[in-house]
Amino acid sequence: MYLAKIKKDRQTTYILRESVRQGEQMVARDILNLGPCPGAWIDYPGGNAWYLSPDLESRISNLAGTFDSEQLEDLFRPFVRPDIRRATQTFWQRSFKQYTPMTRAQKETIERQVHAFDKRRAHFLKFGNMDQGPLVNMPAVIFRQLHNKSRDELEQFFMEQERALRQKDLKSYVYTVLDLHRFFKRFMAKQMPHALDQDKVEAFFIQELCLLNKDLFGLTSHLNEYLIRYAVMFFDHTYGDSVLLDDMVKDFQFRQRSRWFKQPGATRQLALSRAFKIFNLTAQVLASMDKKDLTREFRRLARQHHPDRGGSHDRFVELSNAYQALLEKISYR
Repeated sequence: MYLAKIKKDRQTTYILRESVRQGEQMVARDILNLGPCPGAWIDYPGGNAWYLSPDLESRISNLAGTFDSEQLEDLFRPFVRPDIRRATQTFWQRSFKQYTPMTRAQKETIERQVHAFDKRRAHFLKFGNMDQGPLVNMPAVIFRQLHNKSRDELEQFFMEQERALRQKDLKSYVYTVLDLHRFFKRFMAKQMPHALDQDKVEAFFIQELCLLNKDLFGLTSHLNEYLIRYAVMFFDHTYGDSVLLDDMVKDFQFRQRSRWFKQPGATRQLALSRAFKIFNLTAQVLASMDKKDLTREFRRLARQHHPDRGGSHDRFVELSNAYQALLEKISYR
């Protein structure tokens, strides 16, 4: 049993649903339309006490037969009055259920039945790692909560989990869960997608989203509403800053410091006119930039000139010094 949050015509409705087996598939079945506010089905007798309306439980019993009352309370807990929810948090221990080891047969069933798309989503949301390694090596225990659920319940689950993602991670998340890096041979494809040809990335994104649309929902004429959010995440956001390039720069400085290390303040010796030329900037343009803008431009140039990618050592040193000189100018204005 789960709560499905449905948006239509700018209105939000919550529907209590359950996943039931139909042949070899799990499908979603509506139990009760709860309206726009599930909290309306919660009664408060006084103090910090709360309970679900007897009328609600009676309706569910008539429509769904037997049900787990504790599970039902867990579904409604987010809609309890905030002050009471905070006051009773200490006593709410149902989420800490005893772990039961999985059998070998259970693991094999999960590995076989859970879709690769769902595995990649669960992995990213749990670890936040773009480089997920070989999918076959992921332990089945990570995906046990995805088993025996309808596609609708899975999408509702992931919609809720994705709320924890930061804005800057959304596009990287979509790039990872659609496994787009596999179309590129460059060594940074898994960690720096913004360094790739974005026209090609977008073409592969559309291709893979359409394949998923057909595979998961059997649709070819239009995009399922659950997949529309990934198109929004991908096209309406930019990749977050990657630390890979920063690590490359630091490693380069460490390995080469004996050849070009300068005492503090030495970067100021680089003429500003030369720094402007290296970055192809004017004083007027720099005046409109902040540190973030300058850093973004430095990273773009560093990807082109880093020695580990075939660039010139001297050119990279000069670029680093020019960056420091311009950064100081921004800092002191």
